[in-house]
Amino acid sequence: MDLADRVLFTLELEDLEFELMRLREADQLVGARGPETASTVTFSAESLTVMVTVSDSGPQRRRIDGWIAPGGALRVELRTPRGVHETQADADGRFAFAEVPSGLVQIMIHPTTGATVPLHRPVVTPPVQL
Repeated sequence: MDLADRVLFTLELEDLEFELMRLREADQLVGARGPETASTVTFSAESLTVMVTVSDSGPQRRRIDGWIAPGGALRVELRTPRGVHETQADADGRFAFAEVPSGLVQIMIHPTTGATVPLHRPVVTPPVQL
C-alpha cells in the first residue's frame, strides 16, 4: 500500500468527529514453540487506553485480541481497506477479531448506551500495518 492509499484510507473518517489515539508502545514477541510471532501495541486517548495483541492465524491472516481500559462493554469497529468488521467488547473490555487480512487497519471504539465508560465521541487509532 503506497502513501496515496494510506491518505485515502484515513480521509474516509473526515466526516466523523472523533478523538485520535496516540501510539504509546509497541513490542514484538517471538513464539516459544515455533516461528510464529505476536506484536503487542498500546494506544492511548484522554478517555481510555487500548492494548492489542496481533498474532498470525494463517497465510496473510491475523488474529487481533484487544483490551480496553477502563473495561466496558463498548462497540469496537475494525476498519480495513476491504471493509469494516464489528464486535462488542465484554464488560471487562476484552474483544477479538479472529480472521483479519494482513494490511492496513484502524480500530474505532464507539460510545455505547449503558456502558460504564463515558465516551462522548468515538476514539480511533492511527492506521497500523498488520
